[in-house]
Amino acid sequence: MALFKEVVDLSHEMFNNMLGVSSTSMAAFWPVETHERSAANSQGQLSTASKMILVSEHISTHFDAPYHFDPQGLTADRYPLEKLILPGHLLDFTAKGIREAITRPDFETAVERSGRSITPGTALMAWTGQDRNWGKPGFAKERPYVDRETALWLVGQGIALFGSDLIGIDDPDDWRWTTHVAFLKSGIPMVQQLCNLGALRGKEFYFAALPLRIRDSTGGPVRAVALVV
Repeated sequence: MALFKEVVDLSHEMFNNMLGVSSTSMAAFWPVETHERSAANSQGQLSTASKMILVSEHISTHFDAPYHFDPQGLTADRYPLEKLILPGHLLDFTAKGIREAITRPDFETAVERSGRSITPGTALMAWTGQDRNWGKPGFAKERPYVDRETALWLVGQGIALFGSDLIGIDDPDDWRWTTHVAFLKSGIPMVQQLCNLGALRGKEFYFAALPLRIRDSTGGPVRAVALVV
């Protein structure tokens, strides 16, 4: 018997030379061994393939550990796994426009529409629909955002994790990244650049996103999924 009705993949793919949030975000993949070469070298007795990976911690669908913006915060490898598999709560902000703030009143309205209040210990998912523009020129800044005051209010609601399909949640014209600071300095991690959040509309689900256990990491790409119950 299946434990879950459905497993929804919320993760973008990764590929060579993909675009990231900034010029310092990159991904590169190149072959170490190929089936053609190994088969030729072994006279057909062995065929194997492998690649080398060079990626930024914060590219594609990824986890932000508190240490990313807080020198006293937990690194990704030390973040408790039990806090990364959580009941999820989807909120709809698809009506928000480019460079438009998603404010506390917006969250309160979205919460009311969702039919349930924000429960402490949940993974709160902000669905904007911006994943449709993922990878397009200018997508890092041509998007809505969550302001600092709203982030602090969400912290006060007791959420355990904040997720979004946005590539960045801060005001794209403010270099101080005050929303990141508000969440991460409060010990609340984030998962950014999710996709397919619309598939969760009206459903109860658990959210899971596990970063690789890389020592002292500030975050890392994840395969994020929703387990629909």
